[in-house]
Amino acid sequence: MPARTDPDDAAFRTSLATALGVTRVARVTGLDRTGVEVACAVRPGGHVLQVCNGKGLTFEDAARGALLETAELWAAETVRPERLRWGTREELERTGDPVWGVESLGSAGQVAVPRLAGPAVRLAWCEARDARGDRPVWVPAQGVFCPPSGTVELGPVSVGWTTNGSGAHPDSERALLHALLEATERDQLSRALPEGWTEAGVVKRMVRPESLRDGAPRTAALCEALHARGFRVHLFDVTPAPRGHGGRGAVGLPVAAAVLVDAEEGPVPLTAGYACALERDEALLKALLEAAQSRLTDIHGAREDVEAADRDAALGFAQALAEVRPRHLAQAMPEVDSRSTRTVAARVRTVLTRLERAGFARVAALALDAPLPGLHVWKVVVPGMRVSELL
Repeated sequence: MPARTDPDDAAFRTSLATALGVTRVARVTGLDRTGVEVACAVRPGGHVLQVCNGKGLTFEDAARGALLETAELWAAETVRPERLRWGTREELERTGDPVWGVESLGSAGQVAVPRLAGPAVRLAWCEARDARGDRPVWVPAQGVFCPPSGTVELGPVSVGWTTNGSGAHPDSERALLHALLEATERDQLSRALPEGWTEAGVVKRMVRPESLRDGAPRTAALCEALHARGFRVHLFDVTPAPRGHGGRGAVGLPVAAAVLVDAEEGPVPLTAGYACALERDEALLKALLEAAQSRLTDIHGAREDVEAADRDAALGFAQALAEVRPRHLAQAMPEVDSRSTRTVAARVRTVLTRLERAGFARVAALALDAPLPGLHVWKVVVPGMRVSELL
C-alpha cells in the first residue's frame, strides 16, 4: 500500500518527521496565553536551523506547518552534485538556454560581493523552469541551495542566501503557490513600508477594528479571542499603491501586517506578523497568527536566529499605536474574485499574471529534492523583487 500524503494525517507527519531527522514536534502553546497553537519541529542535525516553528488554529495545523518549513530547509541543504553545472555565465550562454546572473536573483538572494559574481567567474548553476512557459532557465545555485560546509561547493561566496520564496506540500501546486505568495509578501512589504514603520505609514494603513466583522470575519473572531486574553491587536493594510505603467509596483494581492501588544506589558510586550494571500481575510488572519507565533518564538527561546528585542522601543511603539484612531476599512484591501480561482492551479496562474502586470516579467521555479516520496518542495526566483528588512 502506498504511503499516505495527506498533510493532516498523523501517519504522514510521523513519516515526514523521521525522514527529516526531526526528533520531536513539541507543542509549546501552553507557554503563552494567546491560545494560538504553536509547534516546534526539532532537528538536531539541521544546518540552517535546528528548530522550525508552525502555527495555526489547531495543533494539527501548527505541527504540519513546522514540518513543512523544516522540509524547505532540508531541501535547501541537500544538494546532489549531478544537479549542478559548473561554468561561467559566458560559457553557459553559449548553450542557447536563458542564463540569469547573480544580479538577477532578486527574491532568492542579494549580491554580497560583486567582484565574485561577474560573468567570467566560474560558479555552480542549476536548472530551473520558466514558471509561465516551462522553458529551462539556468540560475546560480547559491540563490537556491545552502549546503553545510564540507559537502558540496557552489563557487565563490557572492550571494546572501535567503529562505524566501520556498514552499513545501504534498500537493505540488500548493507548494508552488506558497513559494510565490511568500516572495510576493516580502517584496510588496518593502515597497509599502520602504523606511519601516513610520508615523505616516501607521496612520494611513491601520485598519478599523469594526470593519473586520464584515470585511474579515475569521480575523475578527481571533481578535476578539485575543482581546479577552489581555492583548491589543493592531492590523494594517500594507498593500502598496499602484505606481502606474512602466515600472514594478503593486501586484494587487492583499498584504497584511499585524502587531500584537501585550496589555499587561509582560516579558514580550510586542510582536509583528505579515502575510500575503488572495483573500483579505486570509491575509489578515495569517499575519495575526504569525504575530502570535513570534511571541512564542521569543518565549521558548530555542530559535538560534532570533535576537532579543529592545523592550523600551517596543513599549514606545505600542503606546504610539494606542494613540492612533484608525480610518482604513478592511473592505478597502484588494481581493481576488473567488469564482476565477476555484482550483489551486488557477490560483497559481492568477498570481503569475498579476506579477507580470506589476512588471515582474520573469519568474523561474525549481523543484528541489524532497525527503519523502509524495512531497514537493519548490523554490522561486523572481528578478527585481526585494526582501523587506522588517522580516
